[in-house]
Amino acid sequence: MTPLSFTDEEMESLTALASALLPAARDGFLQLVADKLSAYPPEARGPGLVHRLAAEAQRDFLNVAVGAGGKYR
Repeated sequence: MTPLSFTDEEMESLTALASALLPAARDGFLQLVADKLSAYPPEARGPGLVHRLAAEAQRDFLNVAVGAGGKYR
């Protein structure tokens, strides 16, 4: 996979969302975001898309960490 580059705004969003995860989960989180981004053409990418996909990835990781049958499910 080609390395991705992110704007400062995109990196701030990724860093903020990753900070809610355990340090051991952050590499997997970033890999999942990269995988999700690969489904979009480069011209579609921007801060909004990166944030939305990162928020989805964060929810995926938090659901696994807490359990899908948590209090609010």
